[in-house]
Amino acid sequence: MKRFNSIARLAALAGLCLAGFAVRAEVPPNGQAYMDAAFASVETMIKASEGRPSLPRLADPIDGKVLADVWDEPAILGKKPYTGADIPALLNVVQKQVRILQIYTLFSPDRKPADAARNVVEFQDELTQTHVFLLKAVAAALQAINNFGAHLQADEKTDARFQGIRQMRLGLLEIVAGASLALRNPALKPPNQLLIARGLAEKAADIAAGIAPADRQAIIASLQAAQPLLKPDAKKAVGEFIQTVSAAPCEGLCRLN
Repeated sequence: MKRFNSIARLAALAGLCLAGFAVRAEVPPNGQAYMDAAFASVETMIKASEGRPSLPRLADPIDGKVLADVWDEPAILGKKPYTGADIPALLNVVQKQVRILQIYTLFSPDRKPADAARNVVEFQDELTQTHVFLLKAVAAALQAINNFGAHLQADEKTDARFQGIRQMRLGLLEIVAGASLALRNPALKPPNQLLIARGLAEKAADIAAGIAPADRQAIIASLQAAQPLLKPDAKKAVGEFIQTVSAAPCEGLCRLN
């Protein structure tokens, strides 16, 4: 639960870092509005299901279409490169996606304490799609933060800015760690294993560029612990992530301790 709470501070930290700093955005102009509208539709659908024994499901023909909008990568994230000006929009996306993780993980139909262990198995299809999208959003945000740091002038390199960058990076790292922990669930179905593993492999270089060496090793160790549980295709994709991250040079944001 600590992971969910820490993400809520990211947008405020972005504002602190960007104060007085002019840059050009690359996220689609309507990307944040699309994310907000899609998330609002999901929230409305969830509220309409209150009192029922379950949440909206991806496999449902109607629910699935509403949920799919909230994971529409081209509409929400566009394409890289991302710049410092994209940080607030990207962190807004991250926050809303983490909220979806929270809703499904902490679901309780009878107002009793949530059975998170049951929920992550029951709702693994919805949680997997959210983990995969979050990996894309995190990779984009880390690239934007790297760009922001690379263009700071000497008088802009304040302790407050660097502390804000560290805190943003920590929140984003926790999301990557959450995806790696999801792979360690023995009840995760092979197709979902593969989706998360490929999501990690596809964004390995961008993730590695944004995190410090010790954090790289922690993520690698977590994924190595998951490998015995994985089917061959997922294990191969995780191996690709580990290889890319292990070989990545440490520059820019990676060097910020």
